[in-house]
Amino acid sequence: MKGLILKDLLNLKGTFKTLGVMMLLFAVIFIPAGNNFVFGMIIFMFAMMVITTISYDDLAKWDAYALTMPVTRKEIVLSKYLVMGILNISGTIVALLIGIIGTMIMGRHFSMEILAIIGVIFLIALIFGSLILPLIYKFGAEKARLMLIICVLIPMGIFFLLAQMNVPIPTEGNPWICLLLLLGFTLGGLILSFLISLRLYEKKEF
Repeated sequence: MKGLILKDLLNLKGTFKTLGVMMLLFAVIFIPAGNNFVFGMIIFMFAMMVITTISYDDLAKWDAYALTMPVTRKEIVLSKYLVMGILNISGTIVALLIGIIGTMIMGRHFSMEILAIIGVIFLIALIFGSLILPLIYKFGAEKARLMLIICVLIPMGIFFLLAQMNVPIPTEGNPWICLLLLLGFTLGGLILSFLISLRLYEKKEF
């Protein structure tokens, strides 16, 4: 299992360098304006990289080779979810550090509300991953861009619906409510997503 996770992270070495440049650019643009949009961008950029790992696997015909080794299909699928979790946590930590450093440089106070907003974005990113992984296992990594658009539109639609129903949405005024609501929803979604992905992967032939 550790080898599968390490393989994906090593494959992303070049992507991390590009990501670093993009994060610096976003931080310079948005933090001086006091825009919390930068936190979401950073976390979601990390979250999207799990798609890249599957694309690399497909190009290298990795799955056919991996299944000849003492590795089960369940372990292969689980490793992708663990990689997704590692990437999301890493993105959240980076967003948090950039937020703290940025507010210090700008002479502003890093409030607990911003911390809660980052937590909400982290959970939304996990929900995003829970949606995209089963779709990729079903339709293939080559269609990941289309799947990505669908998975972005779904949360946006949910937030729009909640707003129309006057249900609290993630804002600096009430992020803790959304954080608690999303936590339970995310955990249930991850378990269901994993079970669906595993079933789809078990049916695949390489």
